[in-house]
Amino acid sequence: MIEVFDAKNVFDIMYDYAERNNCALLYFTNDSLDHCQDQDLIDKVYKFYEEILPEDMLLILKTKHNNIIEFKSEDSAKMNASAWFPERKYVDSDEYYFKCYVIDQSGYIVFEN
Repeated sequence: MIEVFDAKNVFDIMYDYAERNNCALLYFTNDSLDHCQDQDLIDKVYKFYEEILPEDMLLILKTKHNNIIEFKSEDSAKMNASAWFPERKYVDSDEYYFKCYVIDQSGYIVFEN
């Protein structure tokens, strides 16, 4: 017999994970950059983030696949999120803007840019 479960979106999964593992999660996404066809613009965005992100985070950003980072504390997740991902008003275009959230150990959004 096939058992069907209620479908969950990525936030529901992150809430559950953060609660079960007593951690904070940093989630980021940029659909505009993911769908951008202008390689010059993509290269400029990566160059911009070279000044902000540590090398390993820049590599994650470039893969366009992994966009959830686990932290042991909420404070650490919020500090890094705010340092790594500027608010929309501080970047030139949508391709530069990564929407970012931090989910705390209780499964609540405690930061968003």
